[in-house]
Amino acid sequence: MAFLLTWHGTLLCRHRQSGALVHRPLSPTSNDVEPVVLDLPTEQLQLSFGHHLRELLPELPPHAPGELQRFRLQWAGDQRTLILQDEDAFLSADPNGDRVSLFNAPPGGWQTFLPVSPADLDALRSIVTSSWLTRSSGVLTERPTTGELFHLHVGDLSADLRFQLPFDLANWPERLTLLRDGWRFDQVCLYRPLIYYAAFGSPEILEQFAISVRSLIEFGHYQGPIVVLTDQTPEALANFVSAEDLARVALLQFKPSDRPGFMAARYLIPDWPDARRFQPLLYIDTDIVFDRDVTPMLHAIARSDHMAAPIELLSTLSGSPGSGATLFQRDLCSPGFMAGFNTGTLGIPNIRAHAETLRLIRRIIMNHSALHGRMALPYVDQEIANYVSYRMAHFDTGLLSRFVRVASDDAHLGPRCGLVHFWPVAGAAARVQAMRDYLAWLRVDR
Repeated sequence: MAFLLTWHGTLLCRHRQSGALVHRPLSPTSNDVEPVVLDLPTEQLQLSFGHHLRELLPELPPHAPGELQRFRLQWAGDQRTLILQDEDAFLSADPNGDRVSLFNAPPGGWQTFLPVSPADLDALRSIVTSSWLTRSSGVLTERPTTGELFHLHVGDLSADLRFQLPFDLANWPERLTLLRDGWRFDQVCLYRPLIYYAAFGSPEILEQFAISVRSLIEFGHYQGPIVVLTDQTPEALANFVSAEDLARVALLQFKPSDRPGFMAARYLIPDWPDARRFQPLLYIDTDIVFDRDVTPMLHAIARSDHMAAPIELLSTLSGSPGSGATLFQRDLCSPGFMAGFNTGTLGIPNIRAHAETLRLIRRIIMNHSALHGRMALPYVDQEIANYVSYRMAHFDTGLLSRFVRVASDDAHLGPRCGLVHFWPVAGAAARVQAMRDYLAWLRVDR
C-alpha cells in the first residue's frame, strides 16, 4: 500500500466524520483526519530500475482501489507522480488552505500526487521532527520541512522527493543519502548528541567529575543529555555536584572491582539500550575542563565515518606502552613511528555503525586479562583500542586533536580550543586543584 504526498509537500487525508478529502502537514497529523491509503503494492506505484531499463512505466489499474475507487489512475508527465481523474476533472490540492477539490483544467502541479510507502512516510516524519547536519556543509537544521514541488528542505540542501523514493534506508536512522538536482549526492546526519563519563571510586575523582560537568555546561554551552557510569548513588554524588548540574545528569550505576575495571568501563556504553538513540556520542574522562563551546566538536563527530580520539604525538605505537607497544611487538606488527592516541576523549559517531569495534575492544580486554592477568597491561583500555585501530578500525586522530589540549598547572597560558585534559598532573588531589584553578581563571577571563 502507499500514501499520497501532494505537490505542496503535505499528506492527502480524509476527515474521519465527513469523509471529505483534505491535505495536512506530515507531522503531527491531527486526530480529526487519517491519511488516505492507496491499496496497491508500492512496487506498482514507483519506477524501478528494471522499468527504467525496459523504458516502461509500471502498469496501473484503470481505477484506484479502495477509498479512491471513483478515480481513474494515470501517470503524470514526470513519470513519478500520479493523476487522479473523475470524468473531466482532476483531484487538486488547494495551495491556500487544506481543501482538496476537483479541477477542470489540464492536469499538472497541484493535480499530481507522489506515492509514498509506509517505511518512507515514517522516515519523512522522523526527518521533519528531528535535527540534522548536512554532511557536505555542516549546516545544522533543527526541523526540516517539506514544500512545493515535492521538495524536502534540510538547511541548505533541497531534494526533490520524486527522485529520492524509495529511500535507501541502509544507514537509517543515523544517516540518509539525498540527491540534489536528482543526481548530485549528499547526506544528512542525525544530530542528537550524548556526552558521557565514567566516575568511580575516590572523592577526588568525583570532584573532578563535578568540575568537568560544570565546565561543560558553563563554558561548553552544552544543552543535551549527560550520562555517567558510576558506582555512586544520587545522594552520594550530591555531595560533590550541585543540584542544578546533577539534574542534568542521568546515572548508570555499575561497580567495577579494580583499576582495570574503572579504565575499561567506558566500553560498557553499547550495553545501554538507549545509547542507540544518539548520534554522536562523546566520552570524556573526569580530569577534563571545557573552555569553549563543545558544539563544533560534536558536529564533527556526527558527520564522521570513523571513531575519533586525540593523537599523542610523542607516544609511538612501537615504543610507548600506553599506546600498545607490547601488543604490537607480540603480534609482529611494524607501525614504525606512527603515533598513538589518548582514549580520555573518545568520539563515537553512533553505536549501530561502531558497535563491532567497541565489542572487539571489549573482547580483547577480557581475553587478554584471562590469559595474562588483569594487571598485565597497565593502560589496558587505551593499549587495546590503539591495537584494534591499527589492525582494523582506523580511528581518526586528527578530527578531535584540534579541540583537545593537554596541560598541567599552566593551562591558562594556552589557547582555548575546546577542552583541556589534565592527565599530566601527578596525583588525583593535585589534578583537582589544577582543574579548579583553571575553571576559576576562565570565569575571570571571560
